[in-house]
Amino acid sequence: MTRITKRIFEWSILTIACLLCYLLFSCKNRWNLQDPKPKERVQQKVRKLAIQEKLEVYEALKSMKARADIVSDLCQTDIKYQTDSGICWGSSRSRTLLSTKDKSLMYTPIPKCGWTTWMVVFFDHYKVYHDGNTGWAWNAPYDKINFKITSLECSKEFLDYEYRLLFVRNPYERLVSGYKNKVLEKNGLYIKTYNKPCPWLTLDPKYNQTSLTFSQFVSCILETARGQSADLSSRKAGILLDHHWAPQVHLSLPCTAMYTHIGTYDHFADDANEMIRIHKFNATLKRINQTPKSLSRSLESWYKQLSVEQLVGLQQLYKYDFELFGYDPSPPL
Repeated sequence: MTRITKRIFEWSILTIACLLCYLLFSCKNRWNLQDPKPKERVQQKVRKLAIQEKLEVYEALKSMKARADIVSDLCQTDIKYQTDSGICWGSSRSRTLLSTKDKSLMYTPIPKCGWTTWMVVFFDHYKVYHDGNTGWAWNAPYDKINFKITSLECSKEFLDYEYRLLFVRNPYERLVSGYKNKVLEKNGLYIKTYNKPCPWLTLDPKYNQTSLTFSQFVSCILETARGQSADLSSRKAGILLDHHWAPQVHLSLPCTAMYTHIGTYDHFADDANEMIRIHKFNATLKRINQTPKSLSRSLESWYKQLSVEQLVGLQQLYKYDFELFGYDPSPPL
């Protein structure tokens, strides 16, 4: 074997060895093959956050970063949380707001998690009058306050933003909040206008429907989800539900957005005020859409109305909300 041939052979062996190492490393990272360490690290972070949140002095910024860090780790250790379809639909249900003034803030609104309150903060800061008549939710004139709407599935522009913010809520609390707000208030105007979650609901006075009971409300949600997929935890089952009760994980795609800060409804005032301070918003936090005292009841009283089958269905539907955002899936009974 000539000297040149020998050198080529050696380089070939080295190249093949490097390629094999790269492939093994990539597979191990992507599929988490027999490696318990990442899961152990996540569990340690969860325990640390639980202790931190019980401290007498709650540290909002530290806690929001810790929650985001835990979600990021879970996304990387288990492929089941990758619920992004990878398909760019024309009208995506998974949308976010991006600041157009600079690339400092991305905020993904989730209904019943303080969205309207944040809207008031944004509009107050830019001194733009907005009473809701020109549209709430995704119909609000965000362009007037230097924000634009973009899809989490069609663009990855948001990954350049320094602060990627999400607020989440216990799924059981959020569902009851949606029921009170959209069913019990205004004589069920919302659910009758949009025929949700029960398609037979209508504004036609000749039917003279009474308001849905909480049990009927839950049954219609589960029936609608099962009509899309037998696997209630799947994105297919949950994404087409009304966004006031669709699973938060499908609306926010945390494993795609890789949020840097995750606030919770439990600590809404502390977490939101910290973001207001950081971004120097010239606005005061005002709680909007609070449930009237006449509708206030314990969570237990609502979920006692449901059957075991309904409770199991809700656990499956919101499975990834419970797991990714650290909420107890046990019904509040």
